[in-house]
Amino acid sequence: MVASMVFDSDRRVLLWPLPPEQRTSEGIGVGSTVYHAWLAYPDAEALRPEPAAASDALLVHRIDRGYLIRHDGTVVRQLIAGTEELLRAAYQTR
Repeated sequence: MVASMVFDSDRRVLLWPLPPEQRTSEGIGVGSTVYHAWLAYPDAEALRPEPAAASDALLVHRIDRGYLIRHDGTVVRQLIAGTEELLRAAYQTR
């Protein structure tokens, strides 16, 4: 598992790409259907590709963290945990 250290002012925050075998506490992971991701996170924000974005994604908001769920329209392809600000920035990159 690889974590990227990121600093925001003097505060260290992490973007944590979850390995394919790891799942969220709601049971969502790589290979889950987008349908099941929506059922698990009905309040997720749908992110649509912009020219610089790598894929469609769902952004799951939590108080101090969240998930970026990249998908191909049918299946979850990548899951990243981190702060909302950093997840939004990660959405714009591969």
